[in-house]
Amino acid sequence: MDYKKLYEDDKMSIPKIVELLNSQGITKSVGYVYNRLIESDVTLRTSSEAACIVHNSLDYSRSFLTESSVSHLDGFLLGDGYVCPNHSSKVGRATCSLQHKEFCGYMMSGFSDYKPSDPYFNKNQSGKGSGCWYSYTKFHPDLYSQYCRWYIDGFKRVPKDVRINRDSILLWYLGDGSVVTESVPNTLSLRFSTDGFLKEDVEFLSERMRGLGIDCRRNNDNRIYVEARGIPSLFEVMGTKSPVKCYSYKFDQIPSWRFSSKRMKDVAEELDISYDRLSYLVKIGQAPCYRATPKGRPRFLPEHIEVLSDLKSKGHLY
Repeated sequence: MDYKKLYEDDKMSIPKIVELLNSQGITKSVGYVYNRLIESDVTLRTSSEAACIVHNSLDYSRSFLTESSVSHLDGFLLGDGYVCPNHSSKVGRATCSLQHKEFCGYMMSGFSDYKPSDPYFNKNQSGKGSGCWYSYTKFHPDLYSQYCRWYIDGFKRVPKDVRINRDSILLWYLGDGSVVTESVPNTLSLRFSTDGFLKEDVEFLSERMRGLGIDCRRNNDNRIYVEARGIPSLFEVMGTKSPVKCYSYKFDQIPSWRFSSKRMKDVAEELDISYDRLSYLVKIGQAPCYRATPKGRPRFLPEHIEVLSDLKSKGHLY
């Protein structure tokens, strides 16, 4: 009988191991199992660690990780989430503290297999601010493995296999994304607050996002700056509607035309036509475009690009 495996890997208590032996017709005492564990150099759990396992209703021998849950966790950790580890028992739990109850519930909804607590409000005793909404999952080895994937010596680092996709980007944007309105009218950009990461990690994240066609870069504040031309690609990836009302303004602040419009240079390259020729036809009113203001820069919506493609086929654009 591998007592060490039963105790460490299967998280069974000594009485539970004795109960298992008895069910198999093997009569052994608690003291006998205890001595075998000591002989195997097993570090026995403290009473608090044992209580954590007793009260945890999750099956430690079963993994709940899926590609979907890992994507959610990566978005969670890119933003406002944290994994709290118990190194002795090699288990962890996901936890967050947020301003809005609705977003707290949404953040934890991707961890349903780990039985997250209902969000509860914790009043700030220091008098600075009113407090935050908290939630946390049960402890489980899955989450400890993700802690080890994301943290080096307790410091959060972006893993090379981080999932950068619709689910992770959406969760990340909801938590750490912001709309930046420039001083020039109808000019805006988006930022991801990545200043808590190392520069090389932010560069890596920017590269991964550019791989999805999102034009972005790391700025001097160590944040990811999404260029105006990258906005349509970003929202094409993560969608144009907020799943939570508390952060709907991060979507509603952006005029609908920005979700699908393109700049003249990009359209000229896409259609393989002369930029100067296109600019001339726009100037004399023979090529359609959209302008946010009478003197605003021309932008091209899908219906405009369809017309330009037709003009090219007729020899008017080349």
